[in-house]
Formats: sequence, structure tokens, C-alpha cells
Amino acid sequence: MSKIDQVDEFADQEDEGLLLLGMEGDERERFEPAIIGIAHRFGMQPIVAYDYRKVIEVFAEDMEYEEAEEYFDFNVIGAWVGEGTPIFIEVFE
Repeated sequence: MSKIDQVDEFADQEDEGLLLLGMEGDERERFEPAIIGIAHRFGMQPIVAYDYRKVIEVFAEDMEYEEAEEYFDFNVIGAWVGEGTPIFIEVFE
């Protein structure tokens, strides 16, 4: 089962509206390798957790890495779309 399928299944079971990066289909699948799992927060609904660096690497497939970082910081990190907005985690080595 893919990570996207797991997120969708969790959302159905918990009756939560979880947001994924990208639109339907192929765009969502581009970011699938960056999905870490579901983040549970005290007093708030669960959200999808992404690996911060892996998301930037996906953007870097279409542009220079520094451009991808800037794009990510401005267009993704700076885009609050409600309680279901994903979280981006800097994973330590």
C-alpha cells in the first residue's frame, strides 16, 4: 500500500480532512517519497508530516536547488491553508 493510500485510509477512518502536497494524481505522487507519516498534535487534528529536505529535492527536479529552497519557503511554508496544513520536519541524520 502506498503512503498516499495510507494517508487516505487514515483520513477516512478518522473522518479528517488531511491535505497533501500537489494536486490530484501525478502531482501528489511526486511528493509521496517525502511523506514521513501522520503527526498528532495536542488539541488539534492530525496532519500529514513531510521530510523538509525531500520536499525541496522534489522541487529541485525542475529548478536549481537554491531556487527550490526559496520557492519552498515562500510558496509552501508561507501558505497556511487551515488546520489540515501539512507539517515539514527537518529530519536529523
